[in-house]
Amino acid sequence: MNRYIVLIFFTLLLTISFSRTINIWFEYEGGDQLKAIVKEFEKENPSISINIIQQKKIPDKLFTVFRGNGDIPDIILIKNDDIGKLIDAGLIENVDDIKNQIEKNLIQNTFDGFKIEKSGKEHYYGVPFYFDTQVLYYNNKIFNEAGVSLDDIYSFEDLLLASQVIEEYTKGKVLGFAWGANSPYWFPPFQWAFGKENLIENGRIIINDQETLDAVKYIYKAIIKENAYWIERQGLIAGFKSGKIASMFFGTFMIPDFIKSGMNFKILPLPYIKEAENYMASILDYKGFSIVKGKKTKDVEKLIEFILSKEAQIDFCKGLYKFPVNKSAFDELKDKDEYFKVVYESAKRGKTMPNSSYFKSKYWQGIRTMMTLILNQKEGFNNEIIEKTQRFMDEK
Repeated sequence: MNRYIVLIFFTLLLTISFSRTINIWFEYEGGDQLKAIVKEFEKENPSISINIIQQKKIPDKLFTVFRGNGDIPDIILIKNDDIGKLIDAGLIENVDDIKNQIEKNLIQNTFDGFKIEKSGKEHYYGVPFYFDTQVLYYNNKIFNEAGVSLDDIYSFEDLLLASQVIEEYTKGKVLGFAWGANSPYWFPPFQWAFGKENLIENGRIIINDQETLDAVKYIYKAIIKENAYWIERQGLIAGFKSGKIASMFFGTFMIPDFIKSGMNFKILPLPYIKEAENYMASILDYKGFSIVKGKKTKDVEKLIEFILSKEAQIDFCKGLYKFPVNKSAFDELKDKDEYFKVVYESAKRGKTMPNSSYFKSKYWQGIRTMMTLILNQKEGFNNEIIEKTQRFMDEK
């Protein structure tokens, strides 16, 4: 009998000795869904326990703990454009080997959201988890009542015409179409449509080129002279919910909120611009897992692979209307839900923003200031605003 007690004790001791806790810092929505997924992982891997910690401003917090003021996590969930400063500080691991192992199961090029070029070589510092993107929202009831419709191959010019018809039908009580026209989040889709290939070239942000000037002119004309309106983010949400705005460009992260509010709305990919002879490409805004420096282990890699499995991706994404990077998961969801289907088509033309800390610090501030100044000039804008912005971009 004593021998059995000793054996049980020894077994427990071994389990405790070889048990491993993985700490994940998690921000954004979906905490409950992730906890359910890691519980399944723990069942399959009883020697590994997962601790999910809700943490705000994760990049800033990571800098703090590395200075000696807290416990360092193993994995962090961050936006793809936050990796630049963490790489510069040497706080996260290269995951080229993980990419090579799992990318065959993912949608093509999803790892590009976590790509950094160094000395002419591409390296990866995060594993994509899901993405949000940009679409057109429109109030189906208002469009039907006004006798206008949009199909999958609509153009920006079609949208402006529909806006005019809706405003005439409602006698000006409803704005036909609006978006945050001064937002740096909405500027790249116009740059890309007018032929801009790279938002940063050889370490330089160039915005006084012809492609960018054409994009600025087109946005200016749409807002100042056509039936489009420049409205800030909260005004767009409130106006669309109340039926005062019939259509708008906005991020897909609002889909669950609009569904919950009982709205009659549909979404479409961003449109074709006839003047540019090209489609607007939506930004693919990735969230993904970066491994903290010194924490890259086989257990951590195993957990990330589990979270990216088809079943786990569906469980996390379907109710939140986040869009999975696992191809099989997305294929299944798009066949069952119209919103997933539209985003799937939109993502085919989608692009990622550069991840360097320099780009993020300059582009977002510079473009917002430039477009705000330009759109406030009602009698035509001065190109000197663009040149001043270029000088700001070039300042180190």
